[in-house]
Amino acid sequence: MSSALSRAEQAINRFAVRATYRNLLRATRIAFAGDEHTLGAARLHAREQFRAKKHEVSGSIEASQALEHAQGVTQILRENLVQGKNVGGDQYKLNIHEHTQRLDNDTAGQLKGTKKSFKEIKDSVF
Repeated sequence: MSSALSRAEQAINRFAVRATYRNLLRATRIAFAGDEHTLGAARLHAREQFRAKKHEVSGSIEASQALEHAQGVTQILRENLVQGKNVGGDQYKLNIHEHTQRLDNDTAGQLKGTKKSFKEIKDSVF
């Protein structure tokens, strides 16, 4: 069996990469609505990471892992990230939107200890 991909498989891979990139940009728009500085930085980081992986061999394990990572980041941005704005003192206005994942206290308690620091997330590569 040949390790080279057919033209059809290459086209499907290109479509998947572009769709993932577009979905990631949409997720940044949802997650960082109203925060132009963070939105711009997130989009720049996504663009840089996709460009860095541009020359991965289509269909390789590394390319598949990078695509899977980008899809995971997209899901986290869309469903789990909530920005808050200080409205005075200790009060914050949270940007909870229709895509924000909502859990009951029991389910949320089961997820305790699964958090990552911002540095870990930022340093991860996709």
